[in-house]
Amino acid sequence: MIRWRSGGVCSRPVFALLAAGALALGFCALARAQTAAKPAHPDTIEQGHHLFNSQCAHCHGEDAGAEDEYYNLPQLLIDKNDAFFFATVSKGLPDKGMPPWKDLLKPHDIANLLAYLRSLEREQGLIDNQPPPP
Repeated sequence: MIRWRSGGVCSRPVFALLAAGALALGFCALARAQTAAKPAHPDTIEQGHHLFNSQCAHCHGEDAGAEDEYYNLPQLLIDKNDAFFFATVSKGLPDKGMPPWKDLLKPHDIANLLAYLRSLEREQGLIDNQPPPP
């Protein structure tokens, strides 16, 4: 048990879990800031573009150009961090009709998709290379 100055106590496993969670959130914020500040390599973007058109375009439109704003990913993601995108693609949104992709796409595939979508945000003037708020 860990005893706080306030007199409260916390078990070591709970404390370790809380500390790990705080650390993970910090890394996610840092990764998002780095992603927004530095565009991905053109090859990564091209791989994401190809993967998007082969796996995602049937719902989100060819070249991510869905007319319906609900499916227009560049606009949907401008205020979302990278961890949100990874979780959403991996787990899906079953209540909204999006299946989980964790068994079909590897983490680097999801990263390539994200690089492509972030590049579209820049092209469309939705972001200006400034890190978003955490």
